[in-house]
Amino acid sequence: MPRSIIRNNKGVSEIVASLLIILIVSVAGAALYSYSLTTFSSSSSSFQSLTTLREERTQERLSIIAVWWDNSTGQDLMNITILNAGKIHFAIDAVYVNGTAALTFTDGRGTTVVLSDIVSVKFNSPIIIDNDQSYEIVAVTERGSKDAISWKA
Repeated sequence: MPRSIIRNNKGVSEIVASLLIILIVSVAGAALYSYSLTTFSSSSSSFQSLTTLREERTQERLSIIAVWWDNSTGQDLMNITILNAGKIHFAIDAVYVNGTAALTFTDGRGTTVVLSDIVSVKFNSPIIIDNDQSYEIVAVTERGSKDAISWKA
C-alpha cells in the first residue's frame, strides 16, 4: 500500500500548476503596486509644487511706477522703476517692450525686491524707440506674475 501512494502521480501536476499561477499573479500584483505608488507620489508632489507656485503668484503684486528712456549715447537705454505692493518678495526675470523681450540688462534683473520696496531695472530696448510713439512695457517676475504699462516716449 505505501508503494502505491508514492507512485500515484495523479493530481501533482494540478497542484504545481496552481502554485505557479498563484506565484505569477502575486509577483505581477506586487510589481503593479510598486509602480502605482511611484506614479501617484510623483504626480502628487508635482501637484503640490504647482499649487504652491500658484499661491505665491497670487501674493505677488508689482507695479511699474516710472519709465525713463535715454538715447543720448546712440543706444536705446531704458530704466523702469517697479514697486513691490504684494505680500512676498519677488525678482524681475524679464521685460518686454511691445511683445519683444529685452536681452541685455545692465541692472536690476534678478534682484530680490522686499515688501514695499522699489527696484530700478535698466536694459537696452529690444526695439527702436521713436518720440511721440506709445509702447507697452511688461515686467515679469520669476514666478510669472506681470504688470503692464502703456508708455509714450
